[in-house]
Amino acid sequence: MPIDADALQRLLCERLCEDVQLTERPDGALMLRTRFEFPDGDRFPMHVSEAGTGGIRLSDSGHTLTHLSYDHDIDAFLEGARGELLERIVGEAGIERDGGAFHVDAPIERLPEAIFRFGQALTRIHDLTFLSRSRVRSTFYDDLADFLKSRIDEDKIKADYLPEGLPNPEAYPVDYRIEGRHDRPLFLYGIPNRDKARLTTIMLSYFHRNSLKFDSILVFEDQAEIPRLDLARLSDVGGEMVSSLESAVDLERKILSRVAA
Repeated sequence: MPIDADALQRLLCERLCEDVQLTERPDGALMLRTRFEFPDGDRFPMHVSEAGTGGIRLSDSGHTLTHLSYDHDIDAFLEGARGELLERIVGEAGIERDGGAFHVDAPIERLPEAIFRFGQALTRIHDLTFLSRSRVRSTFYDDLADFLKSRIDEDKIKADYLPEGLPNPEAYPVDYRIEGRHDRPLFLYGIPNRDKARLTTIMLSYFHRNSLKFDSILVFEDQAEIPRLDLARLSDVGGEMVSSLESAVDLERKILSRVAA
């Protein structure tokens, strides 16, 4: 049966009008109801107000980041690789971030386009949570590098260090060699997963067998995710441990107490 384009157009207009509704709250504020929603079923709140340019402003009033904060450290979310991706989304969508709130301004006649553009942008921002999980290794190392650079002089840090005086040193790289006290270097490893925990155990064991003098700090992406047996083996050969980068105060204290003055 051929498609009746006119009837289909009327149906689309009717249903879209049903799904996009403007409501007034008891306090007089205008809210836009759409089908854009978070995975848990909460709909994106779109507050409608006058824009300074005379058009219409759509704002989430900070709800998007508040919703993400239930499961994520928002300060970390807005920095590093994730922060760069977020700013790219904001720029490409033509929306703005004012503190913790996102908004878009549009002339009244362009409001339908702005609604869909704003909803798509908020969806992409929320989807960064899934992207960060799939790229946890890269974002974890980015965050770790930023942490170290912000607290230790760069001339005291060497990334991907190959220990001197050992056979086949290229097979045993150290994530970071930090100049330590009493001419004893500090080896720091980032541990984002079980495989890196096992590899670090092998490398530290090799160093001990070759009588290498060093201290070590092991920084986990999430220590609770490392199997107990792997963690036990690593603790036998490793030094100080920090459960995650969220334990910033603990990590800073452990590092700075061992860094050469």
